Amino acid sequence: MERLAKSDPGNAGSQRDLQVSYNKVGDALVAQGNLSEALQSYGDGLAIMERLAKSDPGNARWQRELSVSNERIGSVLVAQGNLPEALPSYREGLAIRERLAKSDPENGGWQRDLAVVHSKVGVALQKMGQTASAREEFVAGRTIMATLVEQNPGWAEWKKDLAWFDNQLAILGR
Repeated sequence: MERLAKSDPGNAGSQRDLQVSYNKVGDALVAQGNLSEALQSYGDGLAIMERLAKSDPGNARWQRELSVSNERIGSVLVAQGNLPEALPSYREGLAIRERLAKSDPENGGWQRDLAVVHSKVGVALQKMGQTASAREEFVAGRTIMATLVEQNPGWAEWKKDLAWFDNQLAILGR
């Protein structure tokens, strides 16, 4: 896979396939507790997605994948206890997800994606003792999820997400 992608760096499909492979390897390494190597694998995938997203900035799929790559790196950094370094990765993903959500406000999946990143930023801030900033992230995520639940009252997963935000805010004392 790697050889194929390197032999044709202009082939976006091959590059994306390689990026997916790096993420799957990273996922397996995380499951094994090998966070340093997972971070390397995710970083390799991130580099590919940065090139793809830069080459086609209007491609929402590349933009979303870039945000996911940033989120994975942030999650590994949190697991390593490296919260200050995790925040920039999460915030990169958050900025991308905000643009995507704004570009298509009716896309519930993108709205939920945005809420999820707010939750991750909030948890990192909470662990760093930045309660007021964490609360702001949780309120932002909760607001998105409350709107989604109001628009789609039958979606149990979205109700569960809303309850998670309510719980986090209760822990912080609203």
